[in-house]
Amino acid sequence: MATGARRERAALEVETGSTAATAQGCESAAAERPLPSPGLVTIYPVREDDVPATWALKGEGFVGRSRDALIRLADERVSRLHARVEPRQTGFFVRDCSSRHGTFAGGMPVSSEGALVPFGGVLRCGDTLFLCVADVERFRARPRRTDGARLGLSETMLAGPQLAAVWDEAARAASLDEPVLILGESGSGKECVARMLHASRAVPGPFVGINVAAVPELLFESELFGHERGAFTGAVSSHPGAFREAERGVLFLDEVGDLKLEIQAKLLRALDQHEIRPLGARERVRVHTRVVSATSRDLKRAREEKAFRTDLYYRLAGIVIRVPPLCERPGDVLLLAEDVLRQRSASLGLSADAAERLSLARWEGNARQLRYALARAMSRVELRADRLIRVEDLPELALSVDERELTLERIQGALDRSGGVASHAARSLGVSRTTFYKTLKRLNGQIAQVTAEK
Repeated sequence: MATGARRERAALEVETGSTAATAQGCESAAAERPLPSPGLVTIYPVREDDVPATWALKGEGFVGRSRDALIRLADERVSRLHARVEPRQTGFFVRDCSSRHGTFAGGMPVSSEGALVPFGGVLRCGDTLFLCVADVERFRARPRRTDGARLGLSETMLAGPQLAAVWDEAARAASLDEPVLILGESGSGKECVARMLHASRAVPGPFVGINVAAVPELLFESELFGHERGAFTGAVSSHPGAFREAERGVLFLDEVGDLKLEIQAKLLRALDQHEIRPLGARERVRVHTRVVSATSRDLKRAREEKAFRTDLYYRLAGIVIRVPPLCERPGDVLLLAEDVLRQRSASLGLSADAAERLSLARWEGNARQLRYALARAMSRVELRADRLIRVEDLPELALSVDERELTLERIQGALDRSGGVASHAARSLGVSRTTFYKTLKRLNGQIAQVTAEK
C-alpha cells in the first residue's frame, strides 16, 4: 500500500500556503485566469487570524499521518493512512481506510465503500475538519478583519473569502451613483455591507440608517421626509427627516420589503423626482442622497403576489448585492466562533465534536444565533471551571438534515459515538429528541439487530 501511495504522489499535486496556481494560456484575456483548483481547506483546528492550510488535488490520494499520505496531518486521532480522497466534478469521493476513529462526511460516517462530499461540504478525519471547495485558491489568504468602529458598529467584523468578496463588491459599487439593494437573511450582515459601501465613497458624507418596517405608518412621512413645526398635533418643533439628514451621504432603508403598498408609492415618488415635501411645508425640497436598501424578504415572490411594487423594485435595484447566509459559509462559522471566544478569554477553545456541530448547523439566525449559542456554551463551561466547549454545552441546533435523511447508518453512527445515549445522539444529529425518538421507534428492530451483531 505504501508503494501505491508513492506512485499516487506523482499523480496528485498537493500545495499548501499561499502559492498561486499557474494561469493557463488562452486566446482571450478572460481565459488567462488560473483554472479552478478543487481542494481541501482545514477549518479546524485553526486560529482566526491564520492562513488556513490548503491542498489542491488533481488525483486520488491518502489523508493520514504517514509520510506516504498526500495530505499529511499531525492529528493523533488520524490513522497512518486514514482515508482516500478523489476529486470529482461536484465534490470529492471519500473512502475510509479502516481508520480507528472514523471518517465523516457532513456528520455521517463514511465506510470503505465511500461517499461523495459535495463542494461546500465538511469532511472530518479524526479531529481535523476540512471544507471541500471547488477553487482552493480563494482560501489562500488571511481572513479579512475590519474595525467595527470605523463603520459605526460596536463589533469587529471578520470575513472569510465568500463574505470578503461581498465586501469588495460593495466597495466597487461605492463609486457609482445607482441605488443599491442588498438581499440577505436576517443577521447575515446586510447593514455591515451598507456601511462598507458608505466608508468606501470618495466623500462619504453622513450615514443615516432607518428600519422602515419599524416605523408606524402614520409617522412614516415624518421620519423620512420631515415635518414643519405645527404640522400635526405634537409637532412642537421642525424635523428634517432621514432624507435631508443623509444629504450628500447614504440613506440606508432596512427591511424595505415590509413596506405597505401606500407607503411604497410615496417612497417611489421621492426616488423618482429626487424631491421631498416635509409635512406642513408648501415647497418641495431637492435632495442628493444615495439610497441603499435591504430586505430579507423574497421580493420576486412579493411582486408576484402584488405585495411589492414592480416599479419600486427596479428603482431600488440599480445594483443588487446578495449576502450569503452563514449556512452557505461553513468556512466562516469557526472563524467567527474563535473570534467570539478570543474576546471572552484567550484560553477558551472548542472540542472537535463541538466544532463539527457548529460547522454543520443550519444557522437560521445567522451570526446572531451563533453568538447566542456560544454565550450559552461559555456560561456552562465557566460553571464547571473548564476551558473547552463540548457538544453537550451547546444548545440544540438544527443541522442541514431532515427526518428523511435519518437513515439506519446515520442513526447507528450517532448512537455509537454517544455511547448509546439517545438524547446525546439526537443532539449530535441536530434534530429534536421527539424526531429522533420517532425515527428510532421506526428503526428499532433494525437498530437492535445491528447492535446484537457487533
